[in-house]
Amino acid sequence: MKRVKKKRHIFAWTLLGITVLMVFAGVACGFMAYRFYQNIRPTVIVEAGGLLPDEGAFQNDTWESIHMETALSGIDTTKTGVHPVKFTWGPLEKDAELFVQDTTAPKGEVRDLTVELGEEPTVEDFIVSMEDVTGVTAYFSPTPDYTVKGTQKVTIMLEDGSGNRTELKADLTTYDPTETPVLNGVMDITIYEGDSISYRNGVSVTADQDPDPELTIDNSKVDMNTPGEYPAIYTATDRYGRTTTITVTVTVKEKDQEYYDTMKLNQLADEVLAKEVTPDMDEIEKIFAVFRWVRRNVPWVGARTERDPIGQTLRGLEGHGGDCYTHAITCKTLLDKLGVENIMMKRYPGPGVHYWLMVKVGEFWYHLDPSPIYMDRLICFLCTDQDVATFSETVRPSYYAYEYGTYPYTPDTSPAKVVRKNGDYELIRLDQE
Repeated sequence: MKRVKKKRHIFAWTLLGITVLMVFAGVACGFMAYRFYQNIRPTVIVEAGGLLPDEGAFQNDTWESIHMETALSGIDTTKTGVHPVKFTWGPLEKDAELFVQDTTAPKGEVRDLTVELGEEPTVEDFIVSMEDVTGVTAYFSPTPDYTVKGTQKVTIMLEDGSGNRTELKADLTTYDPTETPVLNGVMDITIYEGDSISYRNGVSVTADQDPDPELTIDNSKVDMNTPGEYPAIYTATDRYGRTTTITVTVTVKEKDQEYYDTMKLNQLADEVLAKEVTPDMDEIEKIFAVFRWVRRNVPWVGARTERDPIGQTLRGLEGHGGDCYTHAITCKTLLDKLGVENIMMKRYPGPGVHYWLMVKVGEFWYHLDPSPIYMDRLICFLCTDQDVATFSETVRPSYYAYEYGTYPYTPDTSPAKVVRKNGDYELIRLDQE
């Protein structure tokens, strides 16, 4: 009996041990299964167009015994979406997913465009390059106004297949091809043989939407040493390729008495200006200095003089005197040398002949009469249209008659006036009171 009991006791302990081992093994297996499931990451995210991950990217801890059943090489990362991935470890299986996302905005480069008014470039005309792994669509935001002349900022949107956007800016410049550059001050040129020519003197170019148009001059056919007439071609070109061309005649004259008279004229004029005009004078003061000198130094003769610009200017500069033409042409010559814009005026219609000037001060034109006749009734210095009209109506009929509308209009008020004082002329500034 004792022996049977002993065997039963051993069997019980053996059974308990086996049970404990089985429980321990079950717990261990369960624990390892739990670790397997926890070790596999449920989701791995990659950026569209990026490299495919390896097996280790799906594991928290690398187990070489875990097997990836899914071949990642078959997944296209240029397409967004979720791709299932299966892992096994022995008899155990675990599903995960590879998520291809696109959070990167498209890249691109645009350029500025210049087109003629009325043209309607497409958004593709602005595109230099654009790229994104999921594809790109370009569009305006908003559409430019093609009817407006000038430069406007254009917004171009690049949008990929995932809705990521990139905003780019470009300039659209629209110009009118019919608005060609304007050549100012281009006129025929007369020189004496052997003299030089300053073709650009007094010439300027203005162009719509271009502050710096190009001026070229073709003088290849001009022979300055041989008397004759030659063509010179002025061409203005702006940034849009619009051009204007004017051909002038360059007349080369023999050096005759007129040439030497012109040299003498310039010398005498320079001497007068050196004496009467100083660098600190403003424009009105310079005009007054010339006006005063002519009135004080060119006597009124009263007899009609020959309408010879060089001869009568020499008479005036030499102090020999003359009539209104002599005073006007002498004054004009001196103002020309100072760079003061002026126009010779001649009475029309009306009895007899009278000459005077209009001068430009700043942006405005005024009447200027250097002839000393009627100086007790009107000293015509920077006078307005109304001033000379009143004189013509009340003192000397049609004295300052001219074709209104063919010459510049004056403002209603003058910036200065001149009065007689102690036998001389005095300038009074009205724009500084």
